[in-house]
Amino acid sequence: MVVLLTKYTNALAWDTILLGSFLIGICIYTFKLLYHWFRAVCLALRLKGPPALPIIGNALIAIDSNCINTIGRTAVEQYGRIIRGWITIIPCIVLADPENIQAVLASPKHTGKAFIYRLLHNFLGEGLITNTGAKWKQHRKLIQPIFTNNILESFIDTFSDSAQSLLTKLSAHSGQDINITSYINNCVLDILNEAVLGVPINNNCAEDIGESPFRKGEIVAPYRLVRPWLLFNWIYELTEVARRELEQKQNLNNFTKKMIEYNKNIDKTKCSGRKSLLAMFQEIAERHPNFTEHDIVQEICTFMLAGQDSVGSALAFCLYSLAKHQEHQDIVIKELDTIFKDSSRSPNARDLDEMCYLEQCIKETLRLYPSVPLVARKISEDIKLNDKYTIPKNCTVFISPYFTQRLPDIYPDPDNFIPSRFSREEILKRHPYSFIPFSAGPRNCIGYKFSIMEMKTVISTILRHYRITLSPGKENLTLSWRITIRARGGIWLRLIPRTS
Repeated sequence: MVVLLTKYTNALAWDTILLGSFLIGICIYTFKLLYHWFRAVCLALRLKGPPALPIIGNALIAIDSNCINTIGRTAVEQYGRIIRGWITIIPCIVLADPENIQAVLASPKHTGKAFIYRLLHNFLGEGLITNTGAKWKQHRKLIQPIFTNNILESFIDTFSDSAQSLLTKLSAHSGQDINITSYINNCVLDILNEAVLGVPINNNCAEDIGESPFRKGEIVAPYRLVRPWLLFNWIYELTEVARRELEQKQNLNNFTKKMIEYNKNIDKTKCSGRKSLLAMFQEIAERHPNFTEHDIVQEICTFMLAGQDSVGSALAFCLYSLAKHQEHQDIVIKELDTIFKDSSRSPNARDLDEMCYLEQCIKETLRLYPSVPLVARKISEDIKLNDKYTIPKNCTVFISPYFTQRLPDIYPDPDNFIPSRFSREEILKRHPYSFIPFSAGPRNCIGYKFSIMEMKTVISTILRHYRITLSPGKENLTLSWRITIRARGGIWLRLIPRTS
């Protein structure tokens, strides 16, 4: 009996030790899991920021289309250059100072995207913008050589053809007030259809492809952020919103696959013969089997979706700025007249290089109205910002070009349109991370040169034929945002033929 009791006691002791060890292990694991979260919470509690609500934190900002006009213009003045915010119970830090931004964006260690980008996978695709880690590095390395000057110059004819098509549409409204936004958006889509998909919509090369679904996207990330339970995919996937989003994603994927087959079988004699990004991606896949058809589809969807609203809004805002500031429009027109004289020819690469003042106007527009006003990163190791603050590992950091590019000590009179800020001399005086409309560092926008060339071509084509003015009564803009900045109600201009 004593022996049995001893054995039972020993077994119980071992069970107790094992259970205790298991519980200690769970505690250690939980501590490690939450350690950096606790550190981020402690940092957030030391910082100033907009008032947060229980559970959802500051997520309502994501659905407040007017926040650019309220918080956007006053945040730095109210809360400083290091601001705290909350996404549900997750603390995040917003940086406005160029020195601190450089510490994040310039480092190859902090290329991981914050968790909110996973909410954009269905909208933007799983391409360069939303991917992270080894897959992003591999794709960036494979795709980067496409965006050299020699290859980019091959797209100028596409830019010019679409700009001429836009000009034809505008001619029907000469002297009238029009909402230029819709015309610009359609022009940008025409450019992307040919440059990315290889399908020039306006000729007989595109007889059987059907309607493009790339203008029908619906962004649901803000909808999920204000309903924290929908951040769990297994719950979100039960909703009607998820069903519609996944259906849209499938439509985009199917259309892109259709374009892949179309490009393989296309009758080149009927088309321009220009090589598209899709064709270049197919060549990459032939050389690198790891770059699969699925990867091509995802990257193409990303380029098509990301290249629409961002360039479309920048073009419309630049035309608005030139219409509002006639003295700068005069300089651009004089520059264009010097380049082209009396010729009606399309621009070439040298012409675009000589459009120096127009480029300054485009950059000043992107300073005032950065297409994407907010980007986010996940910090992979501690970052010491100054003697006072350290951002802990795994913390989510937001960087706002809109905040940084309106800092008065860097850009005096920051709300005014002053293109000379972007003369070569003035640029050299400023911190390199004080102008970041295309982000910066290893994860900068791979297509930024493409975008600048595209904008120069379209704007120069319009100004060679028209002087633009603001529509009476619609001179002032109200900004809103839905991932990208836009003007509520559109941008209304009047186009006056220069010959008159």
